[in-house]
Amino acid sequence: MAKIASLFGRRRIKRVPVLRDGRLVGIVTRANLVQALAAVRPPRRARRSADDDAIRSQLLEELGRQAWWRGDSNALVHAGIVHYWGVCENDAEKRAARVAAENIPGVRGVEDHRAFYAELPYTMG
Repeated sequence: MAKIASLFGRRRIKRVPVLRDGRLVGIVTRANLVQALAAVRPPRRARRSADDDAIRSQLLEELGRQAWWRGDSNALVHAGIVHYWGVCENDAEKRAARVAAENIPGVRGVEDHRAFYAELPYTMG
């Protein structure tokens, strides 16, 4: 997210294309970035715990073993809640990601914010 935010500021652009194997698979907008930051920003007094870091590490290790998990999605954890961001193919992938997270000790909930590839707007500029 930091790299994309930096691109928005340096280049004064509003959208960044997302490529996979040289093919356009989506667009990240400033609004997408703001939504992601707002959803996972901890309250001022709360800090992410070591438990959240451990949950995320274990989850990413598990997801990395799955053929359906793509590098263009991300998992963040705050207060035991897993937040998925990015894009995915279908509901089956969302269900599989939910099950993977729910099987990790300490996970209190799962929120999947990912969009489907088919729903992404095809706009440039």
